[in-house]
Amino acid sequence: MQIYAWIGCNSSAKFGHLYAAAATRPGNGVSVTSVLGGTSDNTGSSMARRLVLKTGLNIILACNIPKDSPMLEAAAERKLVEKLRSLGYIRSITGEANAHADGYL
Repeated sequence: MQIYAWIGCNSSAKFGHLYAAAATRPGNGVSVTSVLGGTSDNTGSSMARRLVLKTGLNIILACNIPKDSPMLEAAAERKLVEKLRSLGYIRSITGEANAHADGYL
């Protein structure tokens, strides 16, 4: 399973850079590559890496956020994580604690 997401900051809805990220074995690291948009920038590639770590799924992320906007990047990532959590792709910390207490994990 994989997740495809687009994040952007303007009304023109440009596609921006496209990144593919996946977990690697055996070290449980994350590999990220820029598929479209030329050289990788830290904005989208870092976000794609963190999303793989949070979900355990392959992530395809299209990112149209300026490189010099760390506050905007953080807000966009928080919103995306909220959405993924509401869809069940990320467990809430409370849910994980309850699952551990019940012996399900």
